[in-house]
Amino acid sequence: MRIFFSSGEASGDHLAALLVKSLQEEIPGIECWGMGGPESRSAGMRADWSSESLQLMGIGEVVRSIPRLWRLKDEISRRIVLERPEAMVVVDSPDFHFPLLAQARRSGYRGTVIYLSPPQVWAWRSGRTGFLKSACDLCLPLFDFEHEFLLERGVPSAWVGHPFTDEFRSLQPLEEPEAGNRRVALLPGSRPGEIRRLLPVLLETSEHLGSRGFEPVFSIAPGLEPRERERLSSALEGRQTCTEKGRFLMERAFCVIGASGTAAVEAMMLDRFMIVLYRASLSSEIAFRLLVKTPHISIPNRLAGKRVYPELVQGEARASKILEHFEGYWAGGEGRKAVHEGLAKARARMGKQGVAGFWAREVLERAGAR
Repeated sequence: MRIFFSSGEASGDHLAALLVKSLQEEIPGIECWGMGGPESRSAGMRADWSSESLQLMGIGEVVRSIPRLWRLKDEISRRIVLERPEAMVVVDSPDFHFPLLAQARRSGYRGTVIYLSPPQVWAWRSGRTGFLKSACDLCLPLFDFEHEFLLERGVPSAWVGHPFTDEFRSLQPLEEPEAGNRRVALLPGSRPGEIRRLLPVLLETSEHLGSRGFEPVFSIAPGLEPRERERLSSALEGRQTCTEKGRFLMERAFCVIGASGTAAVEAMMLDRFMIVLYRASLSSEIAFRLLVKTPHISIPNRLAGKRVYPELVQGEARASKILEHFEGYWAGGEGRKAVHEGLAKARARMGKQGVAGFWAREVLERAGAR
């Protein structure tokens, strides 16, 4: 059996790798190939294309990359139709995967299509549920509210939990910073555009934190392509950095400041307070204000049903505002207690363990292997 995979973001590559491993456990020798990153390749997938080409942020970057992405889509679609894998599994990155799926279907692909971590249609562009319903045999969302949203609109969906329930099963709630722990994890992100916009703010914040006796440590995402990694390392020369996965730095810190996204969910699982930052291009900001229909951009806040993590968007993402929220948390008291109560409530909605195995069985059943 052959299964095609396509992932773009580092977080998507991680999810794809989990599924590849579980498929190999279910059917030893199964052939997984397609577009992936370092984690997928380490898991045993044959990556004919590198997922780093999809690490874009915001409408502006996507628009500028359209010609290149169109050529890539055409190339991959031709291979899919030629090799006819029993199933296609695409992960996140809807601006690339929607056109890819549409072209594959138009070109005659009749195999099973699975969308792992489908787009956040609950937050914006909900009309895309129509495409998911027509093009996909199954969606595998990460959160309960996504699953319910899709089912209500007739989109086939299956959910038992988030894979972090397995990865963070040994969680020890923090509640109070360890004695003497003044380390602050600073996460500029994993996409070039994101890093360019957030790094100046985080550099200024680190100066203030260092002058007050705290220990700011910058995360250099391991999934960065070599050129971006070198550029970031150069910009952080003389500062304390960590090249492991961000979650390992977060675990050793008492507070996290950084890019919105998967890191916020990881911080939640580690019971760490996080100040969430989001900065994008002007075109993306306009689209955000016009189309986003949710009061929270951070998943932990959505799960908790209230603002547990401060969300500093665009112009609000500046050092003075970051320090204001940081000092509020450091002061302790009822405010800090409310943060950890909210995080516990959010974690309770992450579902059961054994998620990757569940995904693998769903994929194989839909593809006719069971």
